[in-house]
Amino acid sequence: MTLSEFTPIADLLAAMAVILTVAFLAYEIRASRKQAELSNWRELLQTLVDFKSSTNDLVFADLVERGHQDYAALTPAERRAFGLHLEQGVHIYGNFLKHNNDLPKKLVGLDDACANMFHDLLTTPGGAQWWAETRSAGRFMPATYAVIDEILRKGRRPTAPPLPG
Repeated sequence: MTLSEFTPIADLLAAMAVILTVAFLAYEIRASRKQAELSNWRELLQTLVDFKSSTNDLVFADLVERGHQDYAALTPAERRAFGLHLEQGVHIYGNFLKHNNDLPKKLVGLDDACANMFHDLLTTPGGAQWWAETRSAGRFMPATYAVIDEILRKGRRPTAPPLPG
């Protein structure tokens, strides 16, 4: 056999090697993307845990409760602390909604659960007072106002089947 007779076999082996390399790279890219998504979700979940656990401090929890009852009755410093607490919640829940919309396969029920959290934060008397004040100040992106206004308009959403009863 001459060297020129091995050329088609070598070309075939080279083509197979390229195909295997591309397939392996696609697999690695997919695995890396999946790992990045999971990492983002872990970070978002930790942020939510931290946000909710801020009220483990009973003094702060008392401030949040008083703020939800009557925002206007708080001192200026208390209004700032309560307002920043709500603002942090808006950002966290908004990130949940955004990331859920960006996933190739949305997490079922997450939109409704986040909408209910927004609703719970912003429909108490004090939460509604804060939202009206913040909305008129223009402190968020227009899309944030549109999403939250729609959530508040629709009200709470069911996220689980009713309990047997």
